[in-house]
Amino acid sequence: MGAMRATRAERDKSTPAAVLAHPVRVRVLELLNERDMSPIEFCREGFAPENMDVSHVAYHFRELAEFGCLTVIEENKRRGSIEHVYRGIGRAYFSDADWTSLDQEERVRITKTVIQGLFARIEGAMMTETFDARDDRHLSWVAMKLDEQGWREMATTLAAAFSEVEQIRNDAEGRLAEGGGPVVPSTCAILGFESPSAPDRPPPPAR
Repeated sequence: MGAMRATRAERDKSTPAAVLAHPVRVRVLELLNERDMSPIEFCREGFAPENMDVSHVAYHFRELAEFGCLTVIEENKRRGSIEHVYRGIGRAYFSDADWTSLDQEERVRITKTVIQGLFARIEGAMMTETFDARDDRHLSWVAMKLDEQGWREMATTLAAAFSEVEQIRNDAEGRLAEGGGPVVPSTCAILGFESPSAPDRPPPPAR
């Protein structure tokens, strides 16, 4: 499988969908954004397909690390070999000051990693059929043409919505800590971005 390893140029040009083309990678990224794990633990706990051995799973872990989605946090000696423990590094929130301090290359890298983490959670919910399990689940998007004022108003509204969601999360965690009922694993994503301009329409054919 060494011949399949992505070059730096390929990693830089990759899309989240390409990185997560294999369902095992979706599961790995989904789990490791919540807890640290080694390929051996991934297999031992029954997350890998029955016909996939540890070496194949370890390959997917290494590839996700190459693409900047995982990082090695421990190296433990195990019977003459080394067990690598990985952690997901998809950070999904940056303050305005933190984001402004980053250069363009760092922003692109972080954005790709965050989207990969989100895609992994979406794919995981689709595969386990929890995505559409509730009648009141929300999924919507809208294409818009905005001026600068409209863009600022949208950004402000999304920031306010994020603050409200954070408060909901904090309140729920407090109730759950007091034994407030069953846990509902949930994901909330808020997106707002500039889209590419529509291509010019070709002129009509001459008659």
